[in-house]
Amino acid sequence: MKVVLDHIARRQELFANHPFFEDLKQDRPVEQILAFAPRLAFWVMTFQDVLRLNAHFITDPNLKRLAIQHRSEEVGHDRWFFEDIQEITGKQLSVSSVFGRAHTATRDATYALISEVYRPVDDRLRIVTVLTMEATSHVFFGRTSILVSAKGCGQRLRYFSDFHVQVEQQHEVFEEEMVRRLRNMELPLELRAQAFALVDRSYAAFDLMLQGLRTEINTPVEPLRPARLPEPLSAASTSRSPAVLAKLEPELEAGEEPHSVLTM
Repeated sequence: MKVVLDHIARRQELFANHPFFEDLKQDRPVEQILAFAPRLAFWVMTFQDVLRLNAHFITDPNLKRLAIQHRSEEVGHDRWFFEDIQEITGKQLSVSSVFGRAHTATRDATYALISEVYRPVDDRLRIVTVLTMEATSHVFFGRTSILVSAKGCGQRLRYFSDFHVQVEQQHEVFEEEMVRRLRNMELPLELRAQAFALVDRSYAAFDLMLQGLRTEINTPVEPLRPARLPEPLSAASTSRSPAVLAKLEPELEAGEEPHSVLTM
């Protein structure tokens, strides 16, 4: 199993060099630096269910205990996120915005990560899933906490600040136990290959998410124009010809490209 843990470490190092983190420069107000933050909402909300379902499907008692303990340590972090969003933007997120076009990449990446939980895999690979997500979070919050601290906003924010990092560090004893257990396990070649593929798919999803955040930061998306509804017609003329239906299909705005969709 050591080779799988080493693979997670290599992918974590590549993740740390993602261009997204280069965009987080300290030459702007913190509100500008963290302008991407609202677009993480769908993942932050869904993450709790990913942990819950992943633990639910584990049958090995010892591994299940570790997964449940890890999940319990993450409870409530989503509340810190929404408090920070209120502090950064001065308003609360709406459901319509979370399901709007600007959040598409985050939703697509989140669905890909959820799909990993529903794969019928060995319990040991479910712990690999947990460790992979933890590895990305160490990088992400390590970067945001430095920026928030440099801007003197450590007391204003919790989710994106050193407060979050310190809480995570208090939980490292369980993460270390997960790593220790995995290091002592032998994986057949087939399971090892599945573990590598799982880690790579997960990092591909996080790469998609960060790339979407970059796109939204560098090229703000204007709100969609409201669709013009057709005039009410009589019941006898409610059927539509293909030509009429085609006119009702939404079109891409000038210069807009469709979001990349992660292939499974």
